[in-house]
Amino acid sequence: MDTLPRNPPTVDDVREFRVTGPWPSKSGGVLNVPVALPHLEAMRFFDYDPAELGRIPIDIRGLRVWVVSDIPAGGVGGNQFHRVRTEISFVVKGKVSWRFEDLYGGTRVISWSPDNALLMPPFVIHTLVSEESGSAVVTLANTLYIPDDPRTHDTYRADLFYAMRDRFRREAGLNKRPRVHASVG
Repeated sequence: MDTLPRNPPTVDDVREFRVTGPWPSKSGGVLNVPVALPHLEAMRFFDYDPAELGRIPIDIRGLRVWVVSDIPAGGVGGNQFHRVRTEISFVVKGKVSWRFEDLYGGTRVISWSPDNALLMPPFVIHTLVSEESGSAVVTLANTLYIPDDPRTHDTYRADLFYAMRDRFRREAGLNKRPRVHASVG
């Protein structure tokens, strides 16, 4: 964790997208499109910082999807950041809120339901809080993860983020009050 990023993303780089649908499908079911990214946003999802990739001894670039379901009301997840990974998350059931903070000290809170999807860049700590019992979230990531190989675990604790944030702000001469954003999805 000794190196700092050159131009890390900010909470303003967290992107919100509207889910489209529902429409009747040919099968007789219901069709929803939780993620439909314009070309530039899709390219950004697979844009990796070469310096950060160079810190990891194996190639972790890829595509991965996971589901967290049956989250109890008040359940907290995340509270972590990534140096390489970009994530796209969407709620498939219930309601959650996300809290974001960047290395500049800016914060942002987004309340979010099945109508929204989020793109979360690296170097932005993110914490999920379930606002309804039984909430479920699907996440796409642009990195691989091998449980038995810690070299692929591009997930870092909150205390490491805050130490990095404090060092980054000190070295960048950022002593002003941080930005705060709030939006409702």
